[in-house]
Amino acid sequence: MKLFDYLRPMGEQVPPWLADFPNGGRFERDQFFGSRIVFYPGSGTDGQPVRLFGSTHSAHCFVYADYGVDRPTVEAELEHLGRRFRGYHTLARVNLTERDLSPRVWTPHTNPAEVDREKYRFAAAPTFGFLEVLERDQGFDDSHGARKLAILFLGADGFAAYDGLFCQEFSVSAPIAVVVQDHGFGGNYDRFGRGGWLERIASRCDVVPRWLLVAQNTDPWEGFVPVPGVDGDPGGMHATPRFLHERRNMSGLLTKRRTARPSQ
Repeated sequence: MKLFDYLRPMGEQVPPWLADFPNGGRFERDQFFGSRIVFYPGSGTDGQPVRLFGSTHSAHCFVYADYGVDRPTVEAELEHLGRRFRGYHTLARVNLTERDLSPRVWTPHTNPAEVDREKYRFAAAPTFGFLEVLERDQGFDDSHGARKLAILFLGADGFAAYDGLFCQEFSVSAPIAVVVQDHGFGGNYDRFGRGGWLERIASRCDVVPRWLLVAQNTDPWEGFVPVPGVDGDPGGMHATPRFLHERRNMSGLLTKRRTARPSQ
């Protein structure tokens, strides 16, 4: 089965706040993070998760976090949406500050002694944050993708972003999916896959997604298994196949605070 076909029955309506979002609208933190979110650390400007989840209506909101890509690079890609997000145009761009995303002082769930931040790390680009609201072009319908999508672009450390956005007392919910792909010299100081700091932060805080979209060259987190009978979908710079993995024990996700809702 194609991954797109597997995800289509999981579709949801466009969140009301996004459906009514106007040009010049404001970012409302709790509304955004109360929606289904796909989190992509080390994202660059890869459009595959938006294409995958957005075209199947299984998620409408995305967080892209990468400290190796500067804002002009992201904006240049958004000026040519057909290369990454075909069939969409920008409806609104909302500049954000750290206070917009984290209204109170947040507590890191690591300490400096535990993390070797010099390992594989390249020079980080200047930090930034903005919300890009995309609207479907005329001439395209629901079979192409959702009417509106929202992508939060962060020039930020992917590990710290997950911790600060999803693992705090003021956090609303976990992402429904996390994209994990490790590169030998990708500039990250630790792995996004099994045994890395992303998994450890999520596990410590019990803020774990329903799904992982795992690249072929990356090990899934403990407790996640491939969805049987579902093909991979290529993504990233080298079009590496990515496979959907689901958390093995889903029964607790409906009751645990700040965990992703498996259906709506």
